[in-house]
Amino acid sequence: MSTTAPTDVLRRMARVITRTVSSDLVQVSTPDRVLGHVRAEQGTYVALRGADPRWGEVVGRYPTEGLALEALRQRKRSI
Repeated sequence: MSTTAPTDVLRRMARVITRTVSSDLVQVSTPDRVLGHVRAEQGTYVALRGADPRWGEVVGRYPTEGLALEALRQRKRSI
């Protein structure tokens, strides 16, 4: 009998670590890789996927930092 879990369940269980890079930038990672960054910008929080925020792909703009973190954690290939 195989014990497998759908990838969406695994993404929900993924533990993320945040590190403040500057006053308006937070790095989001798992224990083994950088998922992206969250940048505070004009009253919103921009989720950027990728290891380097200068070239990160914009995932979306969110009203809270928590929602932006969650968006990065839930993205496909985030585990």
